[in-house]
Amino acid sequence: MKFNRRHFLKQSALCAAGVTLAPKLTLSSPTVLTAARTPKSTAQGELIFRPHFVQNGRGPHLLDWAYASDVNWDAFHSNITSSNEGVKISDTEGEKKFGIDVRWNVEGFGYIYITADNGGEFYELPPAGKSAMLNLNHELAKSRVTRNRRRMNLHAKDGWKPSREVAAFINLAEEYFADALKAQSDGEKCGALAQKALYFAMWAGEMMELEKAEHAIAKRGYRPNFLVGCDARAFYEISKDLFMERFPELFNYATITYVVNGDPQMRYFEPEEGKLQFEYRDLLFKELQKQGITVEGRLLFWFHKWVTPDWLKKKTYEELLKYVERHTREVIGHYGDGMYGWEIVNELHDWANECQLTPEQTIELTKFACEMAKATAPKVHRVVNNCCPYAEYVQLKEWSGQPAKYPQRTPWKFTKDLVDAGVDFTIIGQQMYFPYRDLQDIIMLLERYEVFGKPVQISEIGVSSGPNERSTKLGKLGFPTEPYVWHRPWDEELQADWLEGVFTLAYSKPYIEAANWFDFVDPYSYIDNGGLLRTPKGEKKAAFDRLKNLQEKWMSLK
Repeated sequence: MKFNRRHFLKQSALCAAGVTLAPKLTLSSPTVLTAARTPKSTAQGELIFRPHFVQNGRGPHLLDWAYASDVNWDAFHSNITSSNEGVKISDTEGEKKFGIDVRWNVEGFGYIYITADNGGEFYELPPAGKSAMLNLNHELAKSRVTRNRRRMNLHAKDGWKPSREVAAFINLAEEYFADALKAQSDGEKCGALAQKALYFAMWAGEMMELEKAEHAIAKRGYRPNFLVGCDARAFYEISKDLFMERFPELFNYATITYVVNGDPQMRYFEPEEGKLQFEYRDLLFKELQKQGITVEGRLLFWFHKWVTPDWLKKKTYEELLKYVERHTREVIGHYGDGMYGWEIVNELHDWANECQLTPEQTIELTKFACEMAKATAPKVHRVVNNCCPYAEYVQLKEWSGQPAKYPQRTPWKFTKDLVDAGVDFTIIGQQMYFPYRDLQDIIMLLERYEVFGKPVQISEIGVSSGPNERSTKLGKLGFPTEPYVWHRPWDEELQADWLEGVFTLAYSKPYIEAANWFDFVDPYSYIDNGGLLRTPKGEKKAAFDRLKNLQEKWMSLK
């Protein structure tokens, strides 16, 4: 199966280097970044990572798509390819040191994305005309075993000590890897031993991070201001009385969407330019306030192909900025200081870009919108929300609806550009729909945002509970035909396991102020069968109870 981001994201629920941009805001026509007529060749020798398929099942065991990441773990474009013959790369487009990110089947853990980075030392291409071959199994094991040891040492500085189980898994991984090192002359034997090392290392990594999170939570105690949230559109998807009974059981935080041309359950917010439909949202806002639930308005500007009407796409850049000013003032001004925050832009990090903005213009527009928002309601937070945490779209060279016209950045690089440009936003939002990554990768990705010194929200969290009778009959979500992606095939208890893991990790980090599940009720959730209620009748899934129990556990720390 060839890689497609839309398929990747939905199934996972079952599931370059850039110059810092600090532009001055100008009302100008789009800047066209014209490539040199004869680009300088960056091709060098070929580095090949040869897989050894020692798994027992039928596979697939290696996805026929991969990407490269730099020393900071930011994806960049390259000529990397993946097949059963190996992962091959010979042109990193100027990046000297790099890692590779491949989806590899670790039987007993999952068919999941893993980064190989030469044990933290990273790879370099051989000289032009030369080639070099590495054992993929060995490199994956080396990278994860080495990283686990680094994480162990880091966590120990905070007084954490591994349990007997974690220590045993760490030791087993290291012992198998030591055996693999001795067997490097025999590729198949080395691959088999490395695969065992990788199995224990993957489990050890997750258990370690969860244990460390529990240690940090116990040490810090109850966090009364932590926000546990969810989008509130289910108010219009189930009985309103049932919604007002179930929703406050779990959530002290809610988001209401103001998508220009989407969200049919709540009617399109701006079906025609300038004709804003507040009625449905105002009713929901007032009902949530009655329950003492903190509310965020979101998706003020989201230029995704799903929701961007032609009248908006056709605007010149100058016209678009005028619309941004008018729309920001009118929508935010409607609520004054009533909202906790507004999501100013969503997925503008070179992904949702139907207005075809240059990288500079995405910064300019975000800065301008934040200025207008602050001028209208200075006490209300301004959120910049990002999707695609590992930025696979950079390798695909795709926007949400068309090939990308301009250089692309990862969400982290976009955030850095905003900070460097002095953009006055107050909260970083990062989506985390199941990313085909393990829990250690998830928390390490989120830790990267701490450097900016701003509160972080995990703005959208979601994963499927697997197929059910309805989804199977409708052909929307059937039974899996390839190896499971995480621990076992998705079911309601596994959905609860993953939810508990992500919320625990979030709660353990003082700079993460909120974790928001998406969505509340099936079959209306964005991720197929990703809701916490099984049907509009309100039957609670295991994940509903798990989240409630988790919060009661935290409250006991008062």
